[in-house]
Amino acid sequence: MPGDPMPGEAVVEAARAGDARALDVLVGAYLPLVYNIVGRALENPGEIDDVVQDVMLQAVRDLRQLRDSGAFRSWLVAITMRQVRGHWRARRTGPASSPLEEAELADPGADFVDLSITTLGLSDQRREAAEASRWLEGEDRHLLALWWLEAAGQLSRGDLVAALGTSAAKVAVLVHRTKARLETARAVVRAVHATPRCPELNAVCARWDGRPSPLWRKRVARHVRECPTCSSVLPDLIPAEALLVGLGLVPVPAVLLALTYARPSVGRAKAGHRARAPHRGTRHVGRALKHKVAASAAGKATIAAVTVLAVVGAGVTGLKLADHQSSGNTAAATIHTVAPATASASQAAITLPAKPSPTKTSASPSPTTDAIVNTALPVRAAFYYPWYPENFQNNGTHYTPSAGDYSVDDPSTVDRQIEDMQYGGLQAAIVSWWGIGLREDKRMPLLMSEATKLGFSLSAYYEKQGYGDPSVAEITSDLIYLRRYSDQRAWLHINGLPVIFVYAQGTDGCGMATRWAEANQTAHYYVVLKVFPGYRGCADQPQGWHQYADGLDIQPGYSAIASPGFWKYDETTPSVPRDPATFRQDVTEVAESGDPFQLLISYNEWGEGTAIESATVWSSSSGHGVYMDILHQVFAAHPR
Repeated sequence: MPGDPMPGEAVVEAARAGDARALDVLVGAYLPLVYNIVGRALENPGEIDDVVQDVMLQAVRDLRQLRDSGAFRSWLVAITMRQVRGHWRARRTGPASSPLEEAELADPGADFVDLSITTLGLSDQRREAAEASRWLEGEDRHLLALWWLEAAGQLSRGDLVAALGTSAAKVAVLVHRTKARLETARAVVRAVHATPRCPELNAVCARWDGRPSPLWRKRVARHVRECPTCSSVLPDLIPAEALLVGLGLVPVPAVLLALTYARPSVGRAKAGHRARAPHRGTRHVGRALKHKVAASAAGKATIAAVTVLAVVGAGVTGLKLADHQSSGNTAAATIHTVAPATASASQAAITLPAKPSPTKTSASPSPTTDAIVNTALPVRAAFYYPWYPENFQNNGTHYTPSAGDYSVDDPSTVDRQIEDMQYGGLQAAIVSWWGIGLREDKRMPLLMSEATKLGFSLSAYYEKQGYGDPSVAEITSDLIYLRRYSDQRAWLHINGLPVIFVYAQGTDGCGMATRWAEANQTAHYYVVLKVFPGYRGCADQPQGWHQYADGLDIQPGYSAIASPGFWKYDETTPSVPRDPATFRQDVTEVAESGDPFQLLISYNEWGEGTAIESATVWSSSSGHGVYMDILHQVFAAHPR
């Protein structure tokens, strides 16, 4: 690769082992690469900084999960593209910004194409190629961001294959298509900027507002192909890859040197965004700071320090973390930095507001809050049913588990199942829970104990909502009772809040969401409700939404689910036949969705035939079964 050599495997290994200085070096070295990928991939310049920060935060959080230190760059590029795609999908499906808000968030002079032209001194055909990128959108921009850096010598084709999660042959086809559209856009740029412009093209563009778009690219390109005057200016176009060889990276702007960061959970749900939407407070702070911080070598070190210290539990010297605020409405953190000339990893701190003690019953003591571990989104989890061996006899199943009619009262069974889910790339199990003192509740202590031992997370699936309309008081009482489990280390936590999933009836509506919002004012959970028609329009929004169904389902910005099939124990034929190839395709879509909750239905619901736990008819040489093997392969190829 051109330019300064990147940190080697030894630095990656040291960073994985907790060496703060190595982590600082690693983040500082790769931040420009991430910034350039995101900058070229996203259309709105006001969103670039937020996505870059999200990428670096996730990379540092998940660094210990990287198995091959030599694959760090490809792994980081794959994370970057998932964040880009998730943000782009959320942007498309979320509420549109008003023109005034867009104008306020826009940062004049910060357009990435303009930055490329100015800072890299692009001229003539290189300038035209940069300007042509504005005429692409969506997946074409995403792929162009990668191919541009491959052509410049900053990435390898292997990096592209890893980032896109597909075969080298498919990548070649995608690159060819995007290059063709870029060449068309270059012809459009040359034609619209010609002096004098073709009179017939003026007529075609009479209603054009001057902003590049795919629609106008097609209209202008059609004219250029058919017009002798316009097509005559194209023969000297040099292939784009020849223009990009050895081209450097756009320097990281000073706005990334400091950060004030807020992540309102209710706002996230209302916007339908997985990636953090631009926050006005952050944008204003960024504009103020960039006039104060010089983009120097010392500044680059500060970027690394700020990014590293933004990670809860990174183990960096100087990290100060107060108890997490847990109101159910806001989880805010502010990173404070010193002047760039003296900034270092030991001179920054994160301060979080204090957490009020939740109401508890005398029967529900909890460990101290420093036992809590936050899981970074996206979370990959499976629904889990602790009603065996009883339901093997009570309901039956069309399949025979490879482990036979097992009992979840046996610690060795629970250990096997947790290790099985970890093999499949899952971070958590969502345990069916029907009420205080019932069999599922009685089995929770053993599940929690084994999950703690194996470093796994659990949450509860509050089933009662799907079979009645519990009152605010009943919901509150149940949630407070569950604190005996949910305040423990093994319970799934996001943003300092214990996560609970809630089943719902198809006839539920916004009134249900309101009851849960009222109950959560006391209970303080990260509530993930099951969707119902019109859920996005409810005035009271939970922290998240999910679907429960017997096939692939994606609720953009909230959840993506997959299921291997459906064959209820009392039905003669399957409602949804099993097909491992279809399951692989569905799981791949789930992994590529970027949605915050990527869920499997289910790990072991044998009565409904949705289990992915190994059965005699889909056993495999790994011992985990065909469906868990598929999860293992797909999620490994698409890291979180």
